[in-house]
Amino acid sequence: MAARARKPGNEWLQDFPGLYLNEHGVFFVVHPKTGRRSTLETKNRSMAIRRWTLIHEQWERELHNWRSEQLANRLSALSVPLDPAGQISLSEYLHTWRTEVLGHSIVDGRVVWGECKVFAIRGPHQGQPIALPTRRDYATDCQQLEASDDAKFPLSAQDAVQKIRKLLSPWLTKPTHYNGLRNTLNRVYMHAVDDGIVQRNPVVDVRKAVIPKRQVLVPDDAYKAITERLCIHKHNRRIMDGTWRAKACDLIYMMSQQPIDVLTIKESQGEIFPEPRLVDDELAYGVIRFSRHKTMVGIDLYMNEELAELWQWFLDFKKDQQIISPYLLANPRYFDKRSRASYIRHRTLQSAWRKACREAGYGDLYRLQDLRKKGLTQEFLNQGENDKGGHESEAMRNHYRLVKPPKRARSTIKILRENAKKDGSN
Repeated sequence: MAARARKPGNEWLQDFPGLYLNEHGVFFVVHPKTGRRSTLETKNRSMAIRRWTLIHEQWERELHNWRSEQLANRLSALSVPLDPAGQISLSEYLHTWRTEVLGHSIVDGRVVWGECKVFAIRGPHQGQPIALPTRRDYATDCQQLEASDDAKFPLSAQDAVQKIRKLLSPWLTKPTHYNGLRNTLNRVYMHAVDDGIVQRNPVVDVRKAVIPKRQVLVPDDAYKAITERLCIHKHNRRIMDGTWRAKACDLIYMMSQQPIDVLTIKESQGEIFPEPRLVDDELAYGVIRFSRHKTMVGIDLYMNEELAELWQWFLDFKKDQQIISPYLLANPRYFDKRSRASYIRHRTLQSAWRKACREAGYGDLYRLQDLRKKGLTQEFLNQGENDKGGHESEAMRNHYRLVKPPKRARSTIKILRENAKKDGSN
């Protein structure tokens, strides 16, 4: 256990490992192996050193005996033949976990999904089988790791942590993918621990890569240029009216939610009022009631006139296209039968946004997900503190507010000396 840094004035405690002084001036000790602490019940420096000396000698004897026992166990294990089951490589176990636990296999060049035995360990779906998109990500990661020569080491290797770091090192320059592969390995080793193949999960000792926070605000002119290109949809060698794609981006921006929460919203979750109502001293033309898929936080979002008109536009669009669907945002009828009238997929709109962004000359600078930050930042500038983002902590609110107005104040203090105004004397 690494020694803790000493505060200024307590540097002399460096000579007494495990001895510390709390804010009340009482000495206490911390066990070097377990990290547990206990008070010495004294504020006297000499008394504390004497008690520490007795305890430290006892701890040294215990640690010496423990290390000797651990060494004896390792040496005695050398005379026992290795169990063939313990020689399974990480690459082989990744394949087994992917096919038998995750339920992913390839038959005649096609992906076949079987029963999934991997369950969510947190969130609203805890204890339920993981979603299909997550299964796809796990399967892709496993296939990528299986093909690496660095994954052909024994699953229960003593230096597994070092070998895992080497296995993941090629993706250090791509921190998001690096963390995804690390997360997949973590789930694989968790299952290996439950199977009794390994004693502990070595992935917990591998740090996650640091991902810089994205601080990109889409300018208005860039947003207009990108959405103008979305209005022209080249589909199956035909040029179609893609205004619905630009309107979908408008809805994401005006609702200021994650794209998946907007694209899957249903008609029944919104209501346009026959007459505007006064809500919190502002006119509301309608309301949208939904829950964020990530936190399940319920939000009642009251519409302004522009948002109500946009909501009505999608209702009229579905009526003109003769689309029967519970979702507000549905694909037009010129799509194929499999996709026709289903809700707009996140990946479909994200791909279209990326292409339009490049055509507008911005490369990959702006992403579809940035519209949420753009909307929440503008709302904060317009109305100050609000709960439109559905965040429960101040840190997350600040994360989505990329521009902060200056603090405003007014001076009301008066000069105390009566003659200061008249002659300006001191």
